[in-house]
Amino acid sequence: MTTSWTRALIVTLGVAFVATTAVSAHMAYSKSMPEKDATISQSPSSLQVWFTQDPEPAISQLSLEGPSGEIELGDTEVGAEKSIVAAVPRALGPGSYTVKWRSAGDDGHVQRGEFAFTIRNAN
Repeated sequence: MTTSWTRALIVTLGVAFVATTAVSAHMAYSKSMPEKDATISQSPSSLQVWFTQDPEPAISQLSLEGPSGEIELGDTEVGAEKSIVAAVPRALGPGSYTVKWRSAGDDGHVQRGEFAFTIRNAN
């Protein structure tokens, strides 16, 4: 009887652990285009950020700040493969840029983050 009870306890604890981990898992940044801390030679035509979960369209947002301040982007939309994307409507000049993102995943908790990239003069 002790062996059966021990097995049942182990299975129950294992299921509880997996369920708790799944419920508490927040969406996280996975990758981006341009890549985090990249130096590129041409202005991107869009910004895209991928996550570990499907982003919530109603909450998702991208913004871009450059050497002269805030840069207007196209609407933020949910893209393929757990991503959000926004068009960059005009060519960006050389300098450092910061992309800020906001979204939520399966658990509904709003997550925020940012990353930078640099555009250098094309040779």
